Amino acid sequence: MPEISISTSVYPTEDVERISNAIMNLFPDAKIEIESDRLMASSDNLEYLVEKIGEQQIRDSTRRLLREAIKKPGLVFHINKQAALVGKINFTEGTSILGDIDVSISTQDPEELIQQMTGNEENE
Repeated sequence: MPEISISTSVYPTEDVERISNAIMNLFPDAKIEIESDRLMASSDNLEYLVEKIGEQQIRDSTRRLLREAIKKPGLVFHINKQAALVGKINFTEGTSILGDIDVSISTQDPEELIQQMTGNEENE
């Protein structure tokens, strides 16, 4: 079971509850803590994120992005905070003006995890 660490900055103009909801929209079982100007969360369940990837029909682009996101020992990627507020996944390069949700997934076999998250490769 992968360990998922989630974090994001909370700016003075942002509502902490809304930012918490953005994370819960993608990781419904996340355990959230607030540390000064940062919101930290943890989870061990990717099911809902995988479901959203399928619903949005972004398996191929997600597979490519996640392969670029392999960092020992797992994956590190960023999701647009505003998109997450409405339950959507929009991967970013970690430089959105209003900040991103940073996701780190610990796993010994990142390729296998990517396969589980995105399904079979059909055209490669």
